[in-house]
Amino acid sequence: MARRRPRGRNRGLVASHIVIGLAVLVMIFPLYWMLSTALKDLQEALAVPPTLWPTSPSLEAFPDALSEAPFGRYVANTVLVASVTAVANVFIGAMTGYGLARGAFRGKRLVLAMILIAAMVPSEATFIPNYVLIRELGWYDTYAALIVPWLVTAFSIFLFRQSFLTFPESLAEAGRLDGASEWRIFWSIVFPIARSTSLTVLILSFLWSWNAFLWPLLVTSSTEMRTLQLGLSVFQTEGGVYVNLLMAATTLAVIPVIVMFAITQKYVINGIGQGAIK
Repeated sequence: MARRRPRGRNRGLVASHIVIGLAVLVMIFPLYWMLSTALKDLQEALAVPPTLWPTSPSLEAFPDALSEAPFGRYVANTVLVASVTAVANVFIGAMTGYGLARGAFRGKRLVLAMILIAAMVPSEATFIPNYVLIRELGWYDTYAALIVPWLVTAFSIFLFRQSFLTFPESLAEAGRLDGASEWRIFWSIVFPIARSTSLTVLILSFLWSWNAFLWPLLVTSSTEMRTLQLGLSVFQTEGGVYVNLLMAATTLAVIPVIVMFAITQKYVINGIGQGAIK
């Protein structure tokens, strides 16, 4: 005869499922509200009290939103900036992390301490000095201003360093016995094994750049250099905000992020888990 679970345990499971369900609803509701508003006309989108679902759902707001501004240029700028910064974070972060994990040099602990301190400083705290530097270099309103300051982050270096600490040293020793240089050992043996960490850094760096708003706002001024998040501000005018068009454009901007994370979430979890072992 099957043993029954204690009532207290059953109640605990029910309570935990209720809490998780409420948390999921809280996180999903903004996405639901964004989509429902995008399917309304402007009058219904501004109605008080608001309707939970449009009375006459329509997709008209989506083509109207795309015709309001050169969103093709905004998307191209965002993809370029996000792709370059993501790839650079992987390669520069991997090389630096490998040196900190396996290298032996004077001042190694100091360098690691400085990277950890940098990782704890909010990126917004560096905006003003970075902005001054960008102006002095003459990079204002250029791709260099959007890309160069974020080619590598302390987070990516630390994540790679933690991952490489778990790498079996015997494999590197075997490569040295075969006459391989440290560079060859890194590219041919060590780096391919850090697949999950590389994908994690790539995805998180890409998503951060895709969603960046304040930094592009500070270092760009022309329409040609706008990124997607800045482009959404075109729907805000002196007379108010075209809420339905804004939500339609935001929905289109969010879809690639949701799809990317849904496909790659297991790699992100594995990569972060590997970096937390030591």
